[in-house]
Amino acid sequence: METTPITVPQADTNEKLMQMFEELRTYEKKNLRINRIRMLCSGLGLLILIVALIIGLSYVGTVVSKVNDVSKIAIVTVNNINTIAEQITKVDLEKLGKSLQSIADMGEVTLRQVSTATEGLDELVKDADEAMQHINSVNFQDLNNGIKELNDVLEPIAKFFNVFR
Repeated sequence: METTPITVPQADTNEKLMQMFEELRTYEKKNLRINRIRMLCSGLGLLILIVALIIGLSYVGTVVSKVNDVSKIAIVTVNNINTIAEQITKVDLEKLGKSLQSIADMGEVTLRQVSTATEGLDELVKDADEAMQHINSVNFQDLNNGIKELNDVLEPIAKFFNVFR
């Protein structure tokens, strides 16, 4: 039976192993830092999304109430038109001129009501446009630079705390 001689690892091999472990440790530290930055960026993106949704939802209620107001006025207008149509069929030619005047008056009142109800819509659209401009004005390049600067500030602190491990 032949046996293989036992060899003792040389110092050169131990140094290579220590160097490999140190490189692996450095790689893991960088990977951890990158993952933290990714989480920070994800959190900031989520925050921006939530703010945009809150701004959008705050305008939805106002728009819905204005649309309801316009709808109510439209129903009143349709009822007025139906009433006028019934009156026209009952009126003779002499009274037609008077009826037309009353139709014009009712139409004028209805138009004023519609105009009054839709005044706020222009401001709403303007406010929504301004909100979208604010969202679009976010400078992602500056945000990325800020994250890089934050990383540059946190890296020495992380190294300092790693000394105590």
